[in-house]
Amino acid sequence: MFKRANKITSLLVTAAAVMSLVPAYAADVKKVDSQDGTVYNAVAYKDGKFYIDGEVNDKDEAAYYVADGKYNNLSDIDAGADTAAYGTKYVEVQGGDFFVDLTSGKVTDESVADNARDDAASSLRKKVKADTDGRYTKDALPGAADTLQTFDSTYEIPGSAFGDVWYKTTLKAKDVTNASASTLNVFTDANGNYIDADYNLGKIKVTTTASGVSDKSVYIENTNDTYDAAKTGTVSASVVGGTVLGQDKDYIYRKATVTVTTTSTAATLSAIDGKAITCSAFAPNLSADHKTVSFDVIQKISKAQSSSDIGGAKYAKTVSTYVISDSDAATETFAGTNYTIANGKVIAYTASASAANVIVQTGTLKSEDGLYYVDLADQQTDDVEVYDSATPAVTVDANGSLWRLNGGYIYQWNNDTDWDKVYKVDGSFNQFEVYDKDNIVAWNQSDAVYSVIGGKTTTKTDDTTPTTPVVNAGWAKATDGTWSYAKADGTKATGWLQDGAAWYYLNATGTMATGWVNDKGTWYYLNGSGAMLTGWVNDNGTWYYLNGSGAMLSNTVVDGYKLGASGAWVK
Repeated sequence: MFKRANKITSLLVTAAAVMSLVPAYAADVKKVDSQDGTVYNAVAYKDGKFYIDGEVNDKDEAAYYVADGKYNNLSDIDAGADTAAYGTKYVEVQGGDFFVDLTSGKVTDESVADNARDDAASSLRKKVKADTDGRYTKDALPGAADTLQTFDSTYEIPGSAFGDVWYKTTLKAKDVTNASASTLNVFTDANGNYIDADYNLGKIKVTTTASGVSDKSVYIENTNDTYDAAKTGTVSASVVGGTVLGQDKDYIYRKATVTVTTTSTAATLSAIDGKAITCSAFAPNLSADHKTVSFDVIQKISKAQSSSDIGGAKYAKTVSTYVISDSDAATETFAGTNYTIANGKVIAYTASASAANVIVQTGTLKSEDGLYYVDLADQQTDDVEVYDSATPAVTVDANGSLWRLNGGYIYQWNNDTDWDKVYKVDGSFNQFEVYDKDNIVAWNQSDAVYSVIGGKTTTKTDDTTPTTPVVNAGWAKATDGTWSYAKADGTKATGWLQDGAAWYYLNATGTMATGWVNDKGTWYYLNGSGAMLTGWVNDNGTWYYLNGSGAMLSNTVVDGYKLGASGAWVK
């Protein structure tokens, strides 16, 4: 709610009160005791559940499912097998020979990942064939002889550990105005619920100039329509999808290139999102006659489908397109070997085994003075432990947060420019796996020492001293699907809560709210993950504007557009 300083005194007082809700654990560093034992591989899961492979807890060498502090031998699985998290609850073992359900410890030799990919491709094929009415060519849908037969791992969209699996593919275009593209990018979930990623652009403000005609600004919302630029012509846009950066619960994020063109013989392009096209973000790819300009963006594409369609095909309910520049439309470089999404921010990072470090940079998606842009924090370089001379101790948890291990400390990236120390562990540790801050395994195989953080406090068979701390603060999901937040003292947070860079609202019972929320007569909008939004918001086809504090504006004019008493844009 109060992400930026507000000039209104009453809101400052409220903001100060809200800040008291932030739990103190974020600044604490907890010391974690270690145990003797050899860990080969491990995967951390929620609620104190783990997959641990090795000689641990005074037991024989084996693969174990750990729940409630109990080590259950998984007799079907050989010790030392390679592992990887898959889907929302599985550990993939021995390259897919086995899958362990971490909610129950059940082992199956069914090809869970391959079956899911086959089912997703089949479901997409059926739904697209039923839907398409000119968007795609019917002889080039998924499963046709000249296109994909099924999905493999390369089709999977990267994301945080144990998130929903989504897939990316392309379909052949038919009668499409997206710069006469031959293919279109499509994202789908495991059930074939797909979105065409190359249609919706959100709101890109384009200004044209023509001799004898007043400058005119229009909002380009998709790649299929043309828009009146002046009395002398029209403007249109196209998008070429680039790298898919990642996903969170509600959105997929990708780099792309947008091209804006005017067909006018007299008018020229003069500004994008209120910034002159002579700015460095636009000028390098500006045509000599100022009638075409291309620029690099990051797009935030909702997984939810719009209630409308294009040529029978489904597209994203909302898309926001951010120029990769600073607030003055000056070009910036944002690149990493890997990316993760945390609290709606895009984190680029490159972990190097040879340099034993990780380079991290946070990109915050912002709108300011009409420009949608990527606000880049300073790049940070820090040391990390390296295992087997090849694997840096850097990982991403189930919330998209970035973690590193170095010098006996476990750190969490603060989604800005620094790392927070979270745990003090054995100084020899060089490997770890994180589900979240409450569920972590860290170890050194050569030194035969390890620690398990989370779940019940356990004891060694020959020792009554607790070896694992119990950590309960943070977000919790109830059986009905609602979320609450436990403070460090164990009580539920209510009212406004800041977690990282995002603000959330929890009602009197501590349940996280979504959608429109009225607080003391002011309306705020919380997305599907509960995070408060700012800037322009499209709610079922109606546009609203939320200021930097998240408050909905009404009876005013923003970017030249009038907002009525209800806050809705008056067209």
